[in-house]
Amino acid sequence: MPHLSRIDRVRGCLLGMAVGDALGAPLEGLSAQQIRAHYGRVRNYVDGVQAWKRKPYRWRLRGLYSDDTQQAMALCDVLLEHQAVDVDRLAEIYLSLATPRGAFAGAHRGVARSFRQVLAALERGVPPRQASQEGAGIGAAMRIAPVALYLGDDVDAMVEAVLEASLMTHRDIRSISGALAVAHAVRRLVAGEERDPSLLLWVASDLVKDERRIADERADVVIKIAEHARCMPRAIAHAESVLDLSRDRALQALLDEANRHGAEPSCKRATQGFPPACIPTCLYLLLTTDSFEEAVSDVINLGGDADTAGAILGAMAGAYYGIDEIPRRWLDGLQNREGLEVRAHALTARSAEGLDIPDLVATERELTRRETETLEQVMSVARGGGDRGANRVF
Repeated sequence: MPHLSRIDRVRGCLLGMAVGDALGAPLEGLSAQQIRAHYGRVRNYVDGVQAWKRKPYRWRLRGLYSDDTQQAMALCDVLLEHQAVDVDRLAEIYLSLATPRGAFAGAHRGVARSFRQVLAALERGVPPRQASQEGAGIGAAMRIAPVALYLGDDVDAMVEAVLEASLMTHRDIRSISGALAVAHAVRRLVAGEERDPSLLLWVASDLVKDERRIADERADVVIKIAEHARCMPRAIAHAESVLDLSRDRALQALLDEANRHGAEPSCKRATQGFPPACIPTCLYLLLTTDSFEEAVSDVINLGGDADTAGAILGAMAGAYYGIDEIPRRWLDGLQNREGLEVRAHALTARSAEGLDIPDLVATERELTRRETETLEQVMSVARGGGDRGANRVF
């Protein structure tokens, strides 16, 4: 790779995350076979109507990211305001996005049940540090890239901030370690480290040290340490051993390894939202593809938790390849590109001074309103014209 400036990589990371999220959002929950049947190979934004004719809540506005990027931007704003992860302020933003509450949790888009439970706990007045859930989900990892972009030069501060941002929603060591894995990968790639097998081993080594710290300092709040310590380091190190296998064999090996680490229920796809499955798969694809477009296209077309896999791999690939390697059609079609761009500049400068950062809550409410309005129009046409309306694109 030619020399890239830090701003090139930070912009690539933040916008790459949003692009991957927006590309994958309409495909979430589909298998690779279903994606091929409905769309062929997805190479640009789709709306989801064709695949989800009878499940309108799955429809998405073209080029609009989901809660993965919304939560990442909330972290951006908290970091810029407080120079750290202030969980009270983060909870305030999450609740503001959820008001007024509706079928889609206010302005939040595509949130999982576990996050809705966190919102409900916060609304009841539960302190943010006590609102987290016990499942080994991937939500902490999907949003964490801005912490690495802002604090990556100070590893201890970054690790502490990842813990604060993650423990608000997740307590399982596999979730926490998954978020740390993404943060370490992003900080190393933004710093210009190579995209080669050593990245896997360095990140695994980072996690071993972090998990020791967690056992010493956070054992009172992080759960499943005894049962599942070293799950994420092992799963990521295992990815190094499959790099020379065919794609199908490698993905199956990554899936088999993930299922050795207590997935409940068992993972069916390598891109499922279980950290020991999805994160090693994203790292594997980063190392076995040759461009941002190839990496992100490959991961979203695998289906599963396609928005989160797209966001995680988009952040890592963007940090490595930089903004200029993200296809122009994807950047041009991305909703709220301007809001993401200005946050990338602020994260690079570690200050919002002199920058006009649009209000996150107001922006996201408007985007969700537009998506909901478009959905209602499509449903109205569908009611009047049977399945003909369901095939209409946004």
